[in-house]
Amino acid sequence: TQTNHLDIAVSAGDNPLSGWIIYRTPVQDDGTQGTPKHTSCPCIGDYPHIGADANGFYITTNEYSLKGPEFRGAQIYAFSKAALAQGASSVFVTQFDTHGLDRGNSGFTIWPAQSPAGVSESAADGTEYFLSSNAADEAHGDGTLVGPRQSTEILAWALTNTSSLIGGNPQPYLSMTHLDVNLYATPPPSNQKLTGPFPLMECLNTPACATKYLLGGPDPYREVPSTLDSNDTRMQQVTFAHGLLWGALDTAITVNHEVKAGIEWFTVKPSVASGSVSGAVHSQGYMGLAGNNLTYPAIGVTRAGKAAIGFTIVGNDYFPSAGYASLSSATGAGPLEVAALGAGPQDGFTGYKAFGNPPGTTRPRWGDYGAAAADGNSIWLASEYIGQSCTLAQYTAAPFGSCNGTRTALANWDTRISQVVVQ
Repeated sequence: TQTNHLDIAVSAGDNPLSGWIIYRTPVQDDGTQGTPKHTSCPCIGDYPHIGADANGFYITTNEYSLKGPEFRGAQIYAFSKAALAQGASSVFVTQFDTHGLDRGNSGFTIWPAQSPAGVSESAADGTEYFLSSNAADEAHGDGTLVGPRQSTEILAWALTNTSSLIGGNPQPYLSMTHLDVNLYATPPPSNQKLTGPFPLMECLNTPACATKYLLGGPDPYREVPSTLDSNDTRMQQVTFAHGLLWGALDTAITVNHEVKAGIEWFTVKPSVASGSVSGAVHSQGYMGLAGNNLTYPAIGVTRAGKAAIGFTIVGNDYFPSAGYASLSSATGAGPLEVAALGAGPQDGFTGYKAFGNPPGTTRPRWGDYGAAAADGNSIWLASEYIGQSCTLAQYTAAPFGSCNGTRTALANWDTRISQVVVQ
């Protein structure tokens, strides 16, 4: 249909079981349904993420053409939080297109800040902060060519005058600044522990099994255990707490003379004056583990500035596992801890050539997310891991592919939700 939309679900009351109000915003940006008309659109609003301050609720997307591979730029959508919470019949939306705003290049994965309860920036008549990085292909030109895939900068963004979102004439203002940081670069794929079992792979490599259950014929390829996608260098979840912006991204890191997937984290002291954002990097650091990979970080921070970072651990010593560490803006990361050990290897269809697009290729997607939220002295962390393991015989038993309800026929990942209590 060449149309698409974002949906915002707002609970009808303070009990999430009492029903929801759904607000729908068209985002194809081709001039239809009230959207602006952008070059190369109709487009899709990909990879949406949310943030909030005292006045507004914010969604950011990465806008790609529906007709081709072109990247237009990150979009920022601002809504009145009060209007959404009151269940208004319609709510104004203010949209910002970041096309060309970074020295002629576009913003990419501009992640809006979330905050613990009661925390918000009141300066400049209300301010919402964002962080992004600029090493990925999409952050250069239209994203169709290979970019530098490394950088020593991150970008801090601010939407000021957010108090105006409450009225009928919203006039927020967007600004951006560059901040120098230590080098980050696109990480290599993450290897995983290979001691199996891999029932989907084993079924594909057994002609009778592949024919009966999966492909209607033998797999033309010899499948092998896959690596995991370690993400690119896009910014991951951003939190504003204790006067600082906290963020992290995936990067290549050298540990014991071996290049692995690791994490670079940042705290930024932001400020706004005359409606424009400035800032200074307060602290930064790397996280890695010899022989293993750390991917998809998410930082949660309490109102008092106590933080924890969640991630996936996978490599020579670990099946995909949920890990975490304490994090301090003064002293850095604490020891790596395991919240939940992976029970087996990743055994999903994206790692096998029979299901490739095009066939014969693989892109073993892993996560694309981590999540964190603070509630008092508790930080809740969500990370992807593998919580099950089963044999080929269990996989082919009825109902096929479920392994007694622990997986699906084509995927076996789980989300681990963990509570970390900070002192």
